[in-house]
Amino acid sequence: MKWKWILCALLAFALLAGCGKEEDQAPLQEEPGAMEPVTAGNAQELLDKLTTEQKVAQLFFVRPDALDLSLTAETREDPQADGLTQASAEALDTLRDYPVGGFVFFGKNLEDPAQLAALMEGLTENSPVPPLFATDEEGGSVAQVANSNGFEVPQVDSMAQIGATGDPAQARQAAVTMGTYLQELGFHLDLAPVADVNSDPNNTTMADRDFHSNAEQAAMMVSAAVDGFHTAGVGCALKHFPGQGAASQGTHTGTAVTLKTWQEMLTCEIYPFQAGMASGADCVMVSHITTPNAVQQGDLPASLNPEMVTGKLRSELRFARVILTDSLSMAAITDTYEAGQAAMMAFQAGADILLMPEDLPAAYETILTAVEEGTISQQRLDESVLRILQLKEKYDLI
Repeated sequence: MKWKWILCALLAFALLAGCGKEEDQAPLQEEPGAMEPVTAGNAQELLDKLTTEQKVAQLFFVRPDALDLSLTAETREDPQADGLTQASAEALDTLRDYPVGGFVFFGKNLEDPAQLAALMEGLTENSPVPPLFATDEEGGSVAQVANSNGFEVPQVDSMAQIGATGDPAQARQAAVTMGTYLQELGFHLDLAPVADVNSDPNNTTMADRDFHSNAEQAAMMVSAAVDGFHTAGVGCALKHFPGQGAASQGTHTGTAVTLKTWQEMLTCEIYPFQAGMASGADCVMVSHITTPNAVQQGDLPASLNPEMVTGKLRSELRFARVILTDSLSMAAITDTYEAGQAAMMAFQAGADILLMPEDLPAAYETILTAVEEGTISQQRLDESVLRILQLKEKYDLI
């Protein structure tokens, strides 16, 4: 699919060479398009059969550890703490109460391929709708599977190393490599590639995870990576919209801020996201970064901001596929918002998937109550659930 990279290179001339400069011309649009038509209509047929409770549960993608309600939020998030590695009777009881739409596996949930297969089988057999299995496999230091001792899979360089080559073919091959072993292990979605632009040399939080400091170079790499994941048969999610490369810090530890205007973002941070969307990325993950100069109520995290999620990503950039939040257990959210409040605000902002809330029962009950009381309409709920089910149909879960 070399034509995609050539197209990106040609389109790059339509943008300014440097990030952060404004220009009067209209921003480039690359027609990200709608979800690919499903051939059998299984998603709509299944949606019509689900209860309201089951629909609400589909919105939540959680760690397997969320099924152990005895764990504190701190323990679930602690990478050094023991993780859930078996589908215990207690965990399956929780799953029956909260039949979530998907699971995100981290290193502490992984021992070896046989253990992983058994855990996935147990979760699937006890779910009314087959769950989607995802992980965080970017390459380099962020590779849940490759950096786990029990898995003999290829090691992939960090995206910064790959981006430094200037060769999109290497980004594509890295995605093919990761996607191939993920697909063989039973995963359906990789929370990658990173589409941020490392536009601030003082920001070291994302330094080895970004492809490049140049928006056009990053865009070509992102486009190639999306093609590589799809070639391998797994979905992918662009992150962290609208871009964390110029942020003051990471959102894991507290509030992160970028002072750029939306127009400045359009000529830099947004460009790789547009390239990835144009290449068919299945999802876009919205960050918790605050953007006081880009949108109204810019002190709200982007993931909770209707203007950023619905106004910018869904409407202005015309992204019609699945939108998910970054983890709602991050300090940028939990320092200020209760779990139910954060889930409600993210869904009302326009997110489809509510990722890893700090308290699953509280978040679930808040959304369910809002639907039952009419604060959230059945139509709005159905729109998000249908997108999630279409993603599952695309990867042969339903």
